[in-house]
Amino acid sequence: MQFDVVKTNIINVVADAIVLPANEQLKEGSGTSRAIFEAAGRTSLTKACEKFGHCDMGNAVPTLAFNLNAKYIVHAVVPRWIDGENGEYDLLSSAYLSALNVADVMGCESIAFPILASGNNGFDKELALHIAKESIEQFSGINLKKIILVIYGNSMEELVTSMGYSIIYIPERIRVDEKKEEHKAKVHKILADSKEVAQKFLEDQVAKAIEWLKDENNREMVLKYGFMIAQAVLNKKNSKKK
Repeated sequence: MQFDVVKTNIINVVADAIVLPANEQLKEGSGTSRAIFEAAGRTSLTKACEKFGHCDMGNAVPTLAFNLNAKYIVHAVVPRWIDGENGEYDLLSSAYLSALNVADVMGCESIAFPILASGNNGFDKELALHIAKESIEQFSGINLKKIILVIYGNSMEELVTSMGYSIIYIPERIRVDEKKEEHKAKVHKILADSKEVAQKFLEDQVAKAIEWLKDENNREMVLKYGFMIAQAVLNKKNSKKK
């Protein structure tokens, strides 16, 4: 699965699903989490998260996206960096894979990620980017066709450029105009005859993803592949040192 790297604020991205780097209590955090809560509508999103109450590390749960230019928010619970000896690598990879699987089950064709755990959670930015890349490229879904990695800030831009990635820059004025038109088209397509139909459809898709997550075999599969991907990243990292 290929992906695009885009420099912008993730709350401005138009995609079927937007990924929020979450904590296990699914409460509003700082940085990207706070920006998404605020843009989506803090009250509505908080109430939606409270219905879950908890999500294990390395897993993900969906809610509606409310005021964002998306259908869903996928809350991916990411680890904090300790010392690399506490499963940080495979838990981060698992968070990516869980979010991808949840979005795919809900029929999403596009999903946007920040570089998970590269901010306040303390992961080395280059390592976090490698785990994102490997996790996305190993994912094989049915519906997802477009994956967007969203970067923000000059330091991440310099790192991504130095690693050979191409960056799509979206000028503010053009982005706002295109965002409105694309979102309007999506809304018309989803709404069909009424807002009630659209709301019911989106809620049914969230329910489908929740049922998928309840299956222990599905959760174990994601953790298994997360571990394998993390091992591949570590092997590459160690081979460079030799």
